[in-house]
Amino acid sequence: MPFDLIDKTFSDIFSTGLCAEQVDIIWHSGEPLTQKPDYYEEAIRRILKGKDEHPQCNARLHFDIQTNGVLIDRDWVDFFVRHRHHLSVGISCDGPEAMHNQFRVNWSGRSTHFKTVEGMRLLAEAEIRFKMIAVVTDAALADPEGFFDFFWSWRNHLRGFHFNILASGDASDDPALRYASEDRERYARFYRKLLDIARARRAAENGFAIQNFSQALARILNPRLPGHALHAEESSAPIKSLTIDADGNVTTFYAGLAVDAFPNQYGDGKGFSLGNIRETPLSSLLISTKLQRMMDDFAVSRAACASACPYFSVCSGGFELTKLSRFGRFDAAETPECEIHVKAMTDALIEDIAEDRDDTSDPPVHRLAASAGENR
Repeated sequence: MPFDLIDKTFSDIFSTGLCAEQVDIIWHSGEPLTQKPDYYEEAIRRILKGKDEHPQCNARLHFDIQTNGVLIDRDWVDFFVRHRHHLSVGISCDGPEAMHNQFRVNWSGRSTHFKTVEGMRLLAEAEIRFKMIAVVTDAALADPEGFFDFFWSWRNHLRGFHFNILASGDASDDPALRYASEDRERYARFYRKLLDIARARRAAENGFAIQNFSQALARILNPRLPGHALHAEESSAPIKSLTIDADGNVTTFYAGLAVDAFPNQYGDGKGFSLGNIRETPLSSLLISTKLQRMMDDFAVSRAACASACPYFSVCSGGFELTKLSRFGRFDAAETPECEIHVKAMTDALIEDIAEDRDDTSDPPVHRLAASAGENR
């Protein structure tokens, strides 16, 4: 993203008066570290300067970079150390070497696992805690112990761990990444096995929280906080997140929503883009009739789920465009994604809670609730 666009973007954001108490600024998609540390030094300097120039914005700013880790070297470590008070690092790694290299190879088709782990080692040596995100493939489903053990071995250096089931089960041509409704029990067994292993090791000196479970458990135990919307409503709330690409195109609802998704949905060839921040002030984009049409469509989607699905109160949400892709409309209800992401996960957690009742060391729901609260 050119620096002048960074200046324009954050001047617009800080001047709206809509900032939360904390604003997270995340560089992701592609590989952010192909830019050099100097680029981010300047980007962060400009963003902080922009906030100082807009005293009406009292938000704390926090930066985050999601990387595959292969380019991390001493220069990057020095950069992360300099900014550790306001910048976090996330590493994308799919587990042990065989699992990771199934899809994460370089342009020459060679393994990247060694370089990713070397980057993690450099961060650990500098006492920089990092989050890890892993994509679950058939290899992980077939070996949940190996999958768990790899991330467990890094637990002393982590600030979080999250596994990622692809948002759309038919988004890949590779069968190792695809799933369908009939795979619900297979994923439920995977979740249950991870929960079993985690319970067996919970007495370890340093606990290891899988954020998928912590967050899902919070939805089960406390589906609606007083004065707050349901999780399914919050997950795709407009303006809660903005994605602004390097050309200035703006989308909302989901982090990372691309401008070319469903390009003809609203008849302008621009999909779910609100417009371009170079051409139209953010304040105008946020009151556009197009955004209102999108919000109405998303409301139809959630209403259909609320009326048809007994899991709606514990749903993580975010399936509006999945339904549009599969069925061509917003008023559909269940999808394979719902079954894999929400229903199988919820069933596995409820079964785990039931089995855990025999543990008298601590009331299980209270202990699990505390864990959920700490990792939401």
